Amino acid sequence: MKYHRGHGRHYGHRHPGMRRPGAQVSIREMDDRYEIYLIAAGRTREDFRLDVANDVLTIHASAPASTDEGQWQKREFRFRDFERSFQLSDKINSEAISASYNAGILTIVLPKHEDKVTQRREVTVE
Repeated sequence: MKYHRGHGRHYGHRHPGMRRPGAQVSIREMDDRYEIYLIAAGRTREDFRLDVANDVLTIHASAPASTDEGQWQKREFRFRDFERSFQLSDKINSEAISASYNAGILTIVLPKHEDKVTQRREVTVE
């Protein structure tokens, strides 16, 4: 599985020199699955939509509704819509992908096909 920078789209105003808005991810591979951890604090699980099409997993997140009440005195962050995409390998069982959102982290579990599970064995050094 690999992240394609060309597939990532970010929405929202951008100042020159500023990093693109969006969520940071960490990806971990285990013998029987991959796990994607996406940081997205201040959202609810209803803000996310995940799609799989043509072996690409796309994560869409909409910005929570904002209230225009009051005047900001200082604003170092703002919520934005974003989209992240990941090319899926043939190892992944796309029918069994699951996701959960807890404490500001979206966790996506991508199980491997049974016949693609990594078999490990120890090799003795002589």
